[in-house]
Parts: sequence; C-alpha cells; structure tokens
Amino acid sequence: MGSVRRATWRQYLLYLGVNVLVSAITVLIVLNLWDRRSPPEFIPPTATIDVIAQVASAVPTLTPTKPSSPTPHTYTVRAGDTISNIADEFGILMEELMAANRLQDPNELSVGQVLVIPEIEGAVATPDASETRYPEETSTPAAAAAQQVVINGIVGAGDLETESVRLLNTGSEVSMAGWTLDDGEGNSFSFPDFTFYSTGAVDVHSRAGTNTTIDLYWGFDQAIWTPGKVISLRNVSGILVSSFKVPAN
Repeated sequence: MGSVRRATWRQYLLYLGVNVLVSAITVLIVLNLWDRRSPPEFIPPTATIDVIAQVASAVPTLTPTKPSSPTPHTYTVRAGDTISNIADEFGILMEELMAANRLQDPNELSVGQVLVIPEIEGAVATPDASETRYPEETSTPAAAAAQQVVINGIVGAGDLETESVRLLNTGSEVSMAGWTLDDGEGNSFSFPDFTFYSTGAVDVHSRAGTNTTIDLYWGFDQAIWTPGKVISLRNVSGILVSSFKVPAN
C-alpha cells in the first residue's frame, strides 16, 4: 500500500496566505462598488407658514376718528319771550341759558336779541331750534352761506358806564381785524386784530377802557345808544353781516 503524504506547515501557511489575499481583494472590490453608488437626492425642508403673521396682516388697523363738533343752536327773542320760557322750551335751566349768554339780569332780553342755546347732555331741542330765527327788522344780506357773528343785543342803553353792544360767534373762529360797528350817524368802531373764538361772546362798550379778549372799548364820553337807532356790523369787505334796532325802554 502506498502511504499518504502529510502536508507540511509551510504548505499550510501558503494556503492561508492565499485565502487572506483573496478575501482582502474581495473586500476592496465590494467597497469600491459601494462608494460609486449615486448619492441620495437632497430634499429641502418645507417652509413653515407663519399663521400668526398672516392673521395679523389681515386685521385692519383701527384709526381713531375725531368726533365732529355740534353746531350750536341759536334763538332770536320775540315779543313776549322770557328767559324762563325760552329755557323751558329747550329743556335747559334758566341759569344755564343766562350763563351761556353772559346775562346778569333775566329782564335784559330785547326783541331781536340772538341767544346761544347751550348743548346740555340729555336736553332735546325743539324742531325749530336747528336754525336761527330773525325778526323782519334784523334780517340782513348774507355775505356767506350762513351767519357766524351776530349782534346779540344791547346792555344798559343810555348809561355810559354799563352801555355795550354784545356780539356772539355761533360758528368757527373768526379774525375780526378790519370789521366795523356803526350807529348809522357817522360813528364807527373798528375792531382791533383779535380772534373771535367759536361760541364766544364779546362786549363793545361805549366808554373808554382797556381792550381784552372779551371786552372792547369805543372811547365815547357819553352814551350813544338811544331807542330806534340801528346798530350795523360789517365785515372786512364792508358787507353788512348783522344789524340790531335798539328797542324802546
């Protein structure tokens, strides 16, 4: 019988070396093929919607509005009128009506006198109070769409110390520079440069004195207003704005 030849240790080492080399080559090939794959597609993140910003932009911005100023009511005194009756007609107190028109005596009323009716909360004006009523003798040509400055009446006629013509402004502010007041007999008062404020009153005194924002002085040394005289108020253009006939005592 033939004998089997056993492999030597050198043959085992050679065989082991070949296997290691083949395994290494196989690993390198696999890694090379793996690296050549296409990189994964990059998907950008989806933009988020700013819901709060969209809601805020949709809400309109509130703009504060200025409340309109109410147009003051006026009333022209007629024969038989009293402060008490007029106050009752407009639903206000007699004291409030007198204060608004700077009246010290409830008996100062004169026919044709224009009164300002104060805006009192809760008071209801009568239907005909929305516009001024003028008696026939005081109607004047209109220099504008509506009168603003009117002759309210006369106080203390015939007494130099107390005699004055009272004016009311029932509209917006007016520059009175160049306006005149005359008695129809050549006596004329020229207004200084001052502003007649809205819903205000000014007294033009016959006597001498120092002018203020509510009191003006003509400079006479005697009273000039007698019953029957007509007081005329003209603007800077010489247009008749208001007139008033001094009533009989």
